[in-house]
Amino acid sequence: MSRRRASNSESLASSSVNEAVAYPFSGMQQSHHPSPQRRGPIEGPGGRRLTRRVTWRSSTYKLMASLWVLGVLYIVWLIRDIFILPFSYSSKHTIKANAGDDLLAQYVGREECRIPSQALYLPPHSGDESYCQTRESLLSSMSNGGRHGFGAPYTPQGCFYHWYTDAEICAIMERFDGVAFIGDDSLADAYAGLNILLRKDLVRGSLKGWEMSGALHANCRCDSQFTNLACSSARISSSEEVYSQNGKEKTQTPYTCSTSTPHIFLPISGAPAPSTAHDMFKGLLARSSEENKPIAVIQSLSLSTSYSQSTATNSMDEWLTLAKTSARSTPFLWIGPTAPGHQNPLGNNVHANSWQYTQDTAHIAQSKGIDVLGMYNATVQAESWDGMRYGEKVALVQAMMIINWLSTF
Repeated sequence: MSRRRASNSESLASSSVNEAVAYPFSGMQQSHHPSPQRRGPIEGPGGRRLTRRVTWRSSTYKLMASLWVLGVLYIVWLIRDIFILPFSYSSKHTIKANAGDDLLAQYVGREECRIPSQALYLPPHSGDESYCQTRESLLSSMSNGGRHGFGAPYTPQGCFYHWYTDAEICAIMERFDGVAFIGDDSLADAYAGLNILLRKDLVRGSLKGWEMSGALHANCRCDSQFTNLACSSARISSSEEVYSQNGKEKTQTPYTCSTSTPHIFLPISGAPAPSTAHDMFKGLLARSSEENKPIAVIQSLSLSTSYSQSTATNSMDEWLTLAKTSARSTPFLWIGPTAPGHQNPLGNNVHANSWQYTQDTAHIAQSKGIDVLGMYNATVQAESWDGMRYGEKVALVQAMMIINWLSTF
């Protein structure tokens, strides 16, 4: 006997009798359409549709799982500084300078030396996001900025460095067991600028006033600390020279920091350096300390070597090797040469040589793991007292840039 195929209407009618039957799959069309099957609702015995019930136990499990995830996220948020601080530095405790602030108002000789802070530094107009957030961006910004006009204040590129107060400078210096400046006359000016900032004295902050004669007292003031070559003999060469004089002379200006982080300038003009410089550096490395803080090394060579790339390379290796003799952390900063001013001797393209030396030594230093701060852009349009060298304003800017680098540790 032949069977009669049920009509579509009869199939629909039989389906409506049992409302619990699961929805039909699309498998009927598999022979005609090889497309993947669509999943339907979960089925129980007899093709019945299963319904998930919400119970107090399942709700409790979900609640506890959510609380656990939130707890883990909260712990990660609490310890985030462990992962962030080694690679960036925070400025949330820094006093932000405003455009109209006189950042040198409390300095000795503010009126006499006629150095307005606006001639040195212009703070950003917006908020914290304008300040550099990593050491890499900070060094790049300070190295690649420019001046909007001859003698105008130097403006960094991309983000801003800080102009720190004396209290903030002291707090930054306290992070170290020592700071060594190793270089020629160009770096000596930056070290002089550091002493002026630490002593808050624009008149004679870089000089040993207690040893100066009457003539030097009269002639070595303000910018003359840099422009009068006779004054260089009275320059401070280490923090110990100042700390040892505290209380011995009423007219002397001591350092503003309550704690003494030793710093020293070691003059060199090539490689290898004199043994006396080696001995003084080793003495700084051997300084006892309970916390074993790092000792920072700021190094530079330029005019004294006639822009010799090989001499600069040998000098870097020399001082890196000496630093490795100690178990201390010794971060290095290579300072590029200042621009050669506005004199151009015949037959010698000194500007091209200086710029090429800046680029070459920067690459060499970075390949050795040394940080680099360029000074060419910061001085190429700066006022020069003899067409080649720069005065107190540039020295203060250089010193503040170095302090910004120190602040990243």
